[in-house]
Formats: sequence, structure tokens, C-alpha cells
Amino acid sequence: MSAAEDSLAADFVDRYRTFKGIDFEGQASRMLARIDSHTGQANDLFWNYFNQRRNATEGARCDDLLLLASFVNQIRELFEDRGDETALAWLDQLENECF
Repeated sequence: MSAAEDSLAADFVDRYRTFKGIDFEGQASRMLARIDSHTGQANDLFWNYFNQRRNATEGARCDDLLLLASFVNQIRELFEDRGDETALAWLDQLENECF
């Protein structure tokens, strides 16, 4: 391997080998905050259910990544409907690195 290839390899994130260098919690937290910014005051049955699952103290309570992965299609639709290109890019990153 050349020095340039070594440098690229050091910066490359490979979730299938080590998960090293991936900020799972930070990405999930950022995504949940963005979802909240779009759904905060909405009276929508799905997003009410999503938040009940997110905040459950008993029964079906997913960790944040599992919750996001479980509803990735609905989250994508929300961001597409709102034209939130930044959130869509974050969602793609989350899918590629964490799911």
C-alpha cells in the first residue's frame, strides 16, 4: 500500500469491521432533533406513535438507532415532504454507517 492509500484507509469508516470512528449516538440524537423540529406541534397519529415508542418506559421501547431504522421510510418521506435536503443527507449517512 502506498502512503496515499494508507492515509485513505486510516480515514475510511468500515462498519463491518470495527465500527471505529462512527458516532452512533451523535447521529441518532441529531436525527431525532431534526424530526422533532418538523413534527413538534403536529397532531399526527404516526408521529404520536413514534414518540410514544421513543419515550416508552415499559413495553416496546427501542433504542434510538433501532427506532430510526424501524421507521426509516417514514422519516425519509417526512424530510422529502419538507424539502429538507440536509436531513436527507444525514439520513443517508445514518443508513450507510449505522443501520
